[in-house]
Amino acid sequence: MMLSERIAYFYQAASISFAISLMLNLQPVIVLSLYLMIFTTIYVLFASRELKNISENLFTSSVIVNPNPSKTGDDVRIRAAVTSVKKNLPAIIVLDLEGLEIVKGDRAWSGLLGDGEASLDLVVKSGDPGIKFAGPLKIAVMDPLGVVVKELKIHPRIPVFIMEAERLPSHPSAYSSLSYPVIGLSKNQFIGADHEYRISQLQEAEAPAKIIDWRKTAQRDDGRVYVKLYDRLMKGDIAFGIGSGLEIILPNGSKVYSEIIQGILAVALFHLEEGARIWLIRWVEGGKTSTLLVERSRAIDAPEIPSIKSLIHITRLIDERELAFLKRLSSQGITVKLILIDLGADLLKISREEWVKRAADLEMGRLLEKVKSLDISYAVASLEDFGECLRRILAYRRTI
Repeated sequence: MMLSERIAYFYQAASISFAISLMLNLQPVIVLSLYLMIFTTIYVLFASRELKNISENLFTSSVIVNPNPSKTGDDVRIRAAVTSVKKNLPAIIVLDLEGLEIVKGDRAWSGLLGDGEASLDLVVKSGDPGIKFAGPLKIAVMDPLGVVVKELKIHPRIPVFIMEAERLPSHPSAYSSLSYPVIGLSKNQFIGADHEYRISQLQEAEAPAKIIDWRKTAQRDDGRVYVKLYDRLMKGDIAFGIGSGLEIILPNGSKVYSEIIQGILAVALFHLEEGARIWLIRWVEGGKTSTLLVERSRAIDAPEIPSIKSLIHITRLIDERELAFLKRLSSQGITVKLILIDLGADLLKISREEWVKRAADLEMGRLLEKVKSLDISYAVASLEDFGECLRRILAYRRTI
């Protein structure tokens, strides 16, 4: 809890006035300033007791983003709604935005929370592809005179996925019962969202017709019934590492980091629809990492790298400290798979001049030399082929 900005200025002015009048021995001003400070202090103590019991549990909130994902430059509608168990509560509601430009509406609401809901309706957009954020949704609750303020976060950040038109998924993801490996339905350590056939075995008791292996039963002469057994594919986490050397712009204007994020989103959105959680572990300057947990309905900054089994790390291996970081992860039992981004191949598509060819050869040689010191499986992909490479690693469990 804290004083409102207006009252804080008032209290500060009264304190300064008291100090000056005390030095100049201005008794009427001394008495008045002292009276104002004492009255304000007593009121704050009583108002604080009233607000002490206000907590997040008194509020029901929702934040809806539509469409999500969206195209760059297109309007995205956001609606945030709040209802309160306690009525006639003076409050200010604010929705934070990160990476989004407001086209229409206001991200703040103020008034009394009554029987109905307080809502924010706004239209936003972004010309830069990537993961943007709507939220957290905050509420500042006040006493009737607006002297004491208590701020609460009542809804987490919502990821808003902005992609270029040609990178958006061509169809919505949906629950599937297919048993062959497609995106999100593999039996690997990353994710699975369905049942997968494992074996057929004898069944002594009567079995439902839908699980009987009719082909194997018909091939036997003993008259015994065989049933199919399935493994339940558990939902899990997918971890992506974003390494060094990706914050550059190619001569044709392509932003490498933006292309990488869009490639990850094109694959990850299917998994998010199936209930998976996506970890984005980004290598930053200074040899540190920042970790973001992305779910379909929220995004959370994590203080450290989570306990994961596998990591797909996309990098150009520019920072020498990154090599030690990858070795350390591998020594901790984490299966690290590298995707090395070869920008030389992309440069050759822009220009076929001799110096560009030499630069492309040097870039490939540098990548291979760096990765030799790591006992880690890897694939080399151009920026254009990155998305397909990532899909194959996730969906088909290929050794790379």
